[in-house]
Amino acid sequence: MRKIKAVIFDLDGTLTPVHSVWQYIHERLGTWENQGLKSLQAFLAGEITYQQFAARDVWAWRGVARSTLESIVSEISLRPGARQTANELKGAGLRMAILSSGLDLLANPVAERLSMDLCLANGLGFTDDVLDGSVQIRVPWHGKPDQLPLICRTLDVEPGEIAVVGDGVGDAPLFPMVGLGVAFNATPDVEALADVSIRNADIRTLIPFLLGAEYNREEKVG
Repeated sequence: MRKIKAVIFDLDGTLTPVHSVWQYIHERLGTWENQGLKSLQAFLAGEITYQQFAARDVWAWRGVARSTLESIVSEISLRPGARQTANELKGAGLRMAILSSGLDLLANPVAERLSMDLCLANGLGFTDDVLDGSVQIRVPWHGKPDQLPLICRTLDVEPGEIAVVGDGVGDAPLFPMVGLGVAFNATPDVEALADVSIRNADIRTLIPFLLGAEYNREEKVG
């Protein structure tokens, strides 16, 4: 039994109700059907790498002003109860991080609003505040486990003292690596790998599990 001292949150679909900030931007710019969707299908079919997939996405947006993109992502709301959840966890002494294969254009403002201790997400390249078509991949779609050592060092915790909260297949590999894996509004295949599964729009439903004094992995909750 281990005490949870830190929480890693996924962003898209977890802290926000939007499952992909990439797709959201595509749809707002009118590039989803002709470019974004086709690139996603090619990646899922194994025809291109994740780096190529992301590069195609961002290339479709080149020339768009930073202010326009910031305005688009500012439309994405937090889950109900996100601020209260963060405040209660912080007040209880837990450290918090965002780990997202989405974009720091959204992740950084959310991290600031929720007083996160660390934020890791992918970045867009700008020249003179205009998107130049480049992208910095820091967290690939299946690359979240690679960031765990950095998070442990930064937050000064052991893997067994961490809870991971997420909804996607990219989050699931982290579940057995940490003390508590929480599937939040996830698909059944992700839920099957989690210790706790929650289906509720309000993220405050996480609080009793995250603030429990100790958790025994054998006590699986679904």
